[in-house]
Parts: sequence; structure tokens; C-alpha cells
Amino acid sequence: MILVGTSGWSYDDWVGEFYPQGLGRDKWLEFYAKYFRTTEINSTYYSFPSPAVVQSWIAKASKLEAFEYSLKMPGRVTHESLLLDTGHALEFEARVLAPMRDAGCLGAVLLQLSPYLMLHDKGRKTEHPERLKALLERLDTGRFEYAAEFRHRSWLENGALAGDTVDLLRERNVAACAVDGPSMPPVVENTAGHAYIRFHGHNDDIWYRKGPGDGRMNRYDYNYRPEELQPWKKRMEPLQGGKVRAYFNNHPHANAARNAKLFESIMGVESVPLSIQKQSDLSSFF
Repeated sequence: MILVGTSGWSYDDWVGEFYPQGLGRDKWLEFYAKYFRTTEINSTYYSFPSPAVVQSWIAKASKLEAFEYSLKMPGRVTHESLLLDTGHALEFEARVLAPMRDAGCLGAVLLQLSPYLMLHDKGRKTEHPERLKALLERLDTGRFEYAAEFRHRSWLENGALAGDTVDLLRERNVAACAVDGPSMPPVVENTAGHAYIRFHGHNDDIWYRKGPGDGRMNRYDYNYRPEELQPWKKRMEPLQGGKVRAYFNNHPHANAARNAKLFESIMGVESVPLSIQKQSDLSSFF
């Protein structure tokens, strides 16, 4: 099974591009769910959601058909402590993940590792693999479907994820998040009974720039062409059999929503076609 969605759904610039003009913000998720059965929530990386927020997500999902949220582990765990704050991770499981799982609306949980977490640094092995192992041993990877996104190329060997890392993920049933974007090559490894893919776009020229006009919005302002997504049909062959979640993070101007639909078409996923499209007509892709 392949579930395709976008990284978030609450974007003002989607009005007129994806959301109809005049549709209230409180109706956006309901409208989104007509076309997609899953979404990725990034806000949990920046702040720990309150019980009221968690319950609001659950309440909204309860009115939708088979809808789920995938969440990011808080940055306090993955970035600020560099995987050492296991207590905060366990609190996140208990207070956020468990209620959503019990309500039947939890997808996967993404451990987006800091780019400062490395397998080795200039040839010297780091303690970071042991930190990852210790964290995964504490997390309830049997109850929750975790995925790990590696963001430093030292985790790769000969164009593939390092063997010891693959073994570690397989032991804990943690998916190796495959990435399509400038920072990492598109490496696909079958390490769990589920899989996770993130699409960031191909703005290689401005991805690492920090000058004026090179802000976050521009980095992700990308519209995939069919020939850029077509290779994923072959790449994903090792993942067949389990649930595959794919999220498009190129959100500016609702590119993510249109590209997610294009990806569904390429992968042969039955879905509801978009009724609203950008002025540059993409109807020939569906």
C-alpha cells in the first residue's frame, strides 16, 4: 500500500491554488482529506504540542475516513541534545503518540537526524551511532512505526546506507527514510515492515545559500516534472509488500499537492484527481 500526502496542509498561499477562495481555514483539513489520506506534521519538531492540540488533531481525524498524521520527533531530541534526551522522547511517546495511536489516526514517527550527527568525522568514528542505538532501544518501536532520516553523508558507504546502520534499523523495525532533494542521494533501503519517503525538490543552486532572497520558502519552491519522479517507480521496488508513506515538502504555491497527485498517477495509485489547479495547466499529467 502506498499512501501519498504533503508535509503540512495549512498554508495561506494554497488558497486559490489548492483551497477554493473563501473556504474557511477551519475547513482546510476536511478539504485536504478529500484528496489525501495522510499528512506530515512538522510543528512537533519545533514545540511539544499541548494535550488540547493533540485532542484537536484526534477530533478532526475522527470525522474523516481512514485519515492519519505522521509526526516529527521534537528537535530537542534530534538536534538540541543530539539524541541524548531520551526522557523527552519517551514523554513524546506517552503524551502525544499513544493517544493518537489509540484513536487510530497515527501514521509514522520521523526521527529527522541533525546533520551534525555523523557516522564518522574526517575518518574518525563518532559516538553518534551508539547514541542512535541507545535511543532506539528505549523507544517503543514495536508499538510505533518509526523512520530515521539521515542528513550527513558519512552514514553512506558506496552509495548505500552503512551496513551496521542497516542492521540496527532492521533489528528495531525502523524505516530508513529515503530522501529526494539536494542534501542526500536517493538511497532506498528496506529495513522495516513500512517505508518513508520525503520529497524536497531540486533547488540545488540555492539549497545551502543564506543570502538575501534565499530563505526557506525559496528552497522548497520547486515543481517536479514527470521525468524526475518516474525513476522512483523502479527505486521503490524493494519496498513492495509493506506500507509506504511518501510526503512532498515542496509546499510553496501548492506544488506539493499537485506533485503528490502526479506521483500517485505514476505509481498507479487510485485517487481522487484535483479539481483546482494552477494557471499553468497540469491536467495532462493525470
